[in-house]
Amino acid sequence: MYLLDNLLEARDEGLADLVEAGSVLFDCPMAIVSALDTDCQRFLVRRGIAAEQTPIEQSFCRIAVAQDSLLVVPDTHLDARFRENPLVTGDPNIRFYAGAPLRLRPHPDAPATGIGAFCVIDSKPRAFTAADSARLISFARGVEAMLQSRLSSIALSEDAVLLKAMLAEKERAQRQFRQAERLTSIGCWRLDLGTGRAIWSEGIYDIHRVPVTETEALDDALSYYPPTDRQRLKAALDAAAQSGTCFDLELDFVAANGTAKRVRTIGEPELEEGRVVALIGVLQDVTERHRSITELSKRANTDEVTLIASRHKFVSYIDSCVDKAKISRERLALMLIDLDHFKQVNDTLGHAAGDDLLRAVALVLRSPWLNDSLAARLGGDEFALVLTDPGLIARLPEIAAQLAEQLRFPRKSTAGDFTVSATIGCSELIGPTDNRHDLLQRADRALYRAKAQERGSFCIDKPLAA
Repeated sequence: MYLLDNLLEARDEGLADLVEAGSVLFDCPMAIVSALDTDCQRFLVRRGIAAEQTPIEQSFCRIAVAQDSLLVVPDTHLDARFRENPLVTGDPNIRFYAGAPLRLRPHPDAPATGIGAFCVIDSKPRAFTAADSARLISFARGVEAMLQSRLSSIALSEDAVLLKAMLAEKERAQRQFRQAERLTSIGCWRLDLGTGRAIWSEGIYDIHRVPVTETEALDDALSYYPPTDRQRLKAALDAAAQSGTCFDLELDFVAANGTAKRVRTIGEPELEEGRVVALIGVLQDVTERHRSITELSKRANTDEVTLIASRHKFVSYIDSCVDKAKISRERLALMLIDLDHFKQVNDTLGHAAGDDLLRAVALVLRSPWLNDSLAARLGGDEFALVLTDPGLIARLPEIAAQLAEQLRFPRKSTAGDFTVSATIGCSELIGPTDNRHDLLQRADRALYRAKAQERGSFCIDKPLAA
């Protein structure tokens, strides 16, 4: 299939990052972007599954595509459609599946077609809430945007020869080329290395929001980019001119009217008798795609109830802190915070009151006196605080005691008055072999020790070094 072959070519690191983020967000060990072929389903990106494809008759995703809506199977052993499926009875032992269909347009004027699904999978049954469903569909839309953008880029590359030929067909060809530019938000450019002047198509002027002229000076063209990205583009142009290196960059850009954009530029050398005489390329406005991916990343890194860091953000942040602390030999501490009697709030006062309490906890954990320590909600009523400030770590017992005092929330209910408190377990990075798992294990051990002693107290797993 032509479309499937292009999808396989369209895979990139960003798609793999998105699949990993989805796997972590939904706490599922397996996540897949699938594409359906005539007799099999192939995996464009996969996490936690060894196989690269499966027979089409075993595919869960084909049912999601056929019904053109989210497919959720809480327990495959209880679903007659799947309980005898080899993927259920054998490896990878699928017990839970949730998949959202992916729809792409093979061409700009073609209708959207279901081509596969973005799905998360677990080897044990589980529930899937309406909020989970909404988040999974949102992730699927991001995967669609990324694949559609890559397909458009591939189509653009395939049409490069045709576009050049069209330019030679005078007025009719120019009109067709202009239509293609408007349709894809692209423009073509040529930089003459002898004169340092650039020739732009009308699409380039549209992106820059400036009137059409005959040529543009290179310095003027570079001025639309912020300093850091301007240096990146200048370095790529120099490398292409000197050694014939092609480049493909995404850069920040500010149009003449002050509009901030994100653009993608592709360039390659133009040779005469083996000598680089010019550079030619394409500029595309990818602002909307960039915003979509950025928003998805923000959602993956932010807990939607408390607006502090999510578990996904916590994992990546503490790993980077551990690596940095080992190099700089700086101290690093972790607090695991578990709320006591939180279930009683939901049971007697309602889930809205429970969410308000979670937000109140988050507000305390973001207090200015904690000096930008990273606060994260790990799930349910579990929180974490990563301390990198040496002054705070030096006073770890005092800080833990102060937090335990501030994280006390008296509540009144028809069943009687009660207080929600926080029990805290603390650990500190010890030596060069320590990692995130060691920190978490020791903090968790301290947390349970504190709970055994008294709810609303704290315990530090290892005394601070002298």
